[in-house]
Amino acid sequence: MTRTALTRRLALLGVSGALAAGGALLPSSAFAAPAAAPAAAPVAAVQTAPAQQAHPIGNKTTVEVKTKTVEHVLRDGRVKVTTTKTVTKTTKNHHGKVVKKTVTTTVTVRIHPAPETEDE
Repeated sequence: MTRTALTRRLALLGVSGALAAGGALLPSSAFAAPAAAPAAAPVAAVQTAPAQQAHPIGNKTTVEVKTKTVEHVLRDGRVKVTTTKTVTKTTKNHHGKVVKKTVTTTVTVRIHPAPETEDE
């Protein structure tokens, strides 16, 4: 049994290699220079239609960033500044279906000294 499977595998490998080699040779002959045409032969102008747009291949990632800043004055006069940054990355496939969604939230809190007021 293993002998037959091995023989089949080798035959399949040889056939696929021959097809690959033949496929590589065909495009090179398609670009070969045509035979020389007589000088008196008219040349026809040919206009080709634009190729049809294929469906996009691969995934598309969009990034949305939202930043929110809140200032709060504490009892002792200092100012507490809280900044919240939310980054949402959404990856969709070519059908528009969400493949991956990542939400990252970063909160930064800073306390600034009380603003100095000038008394006149």
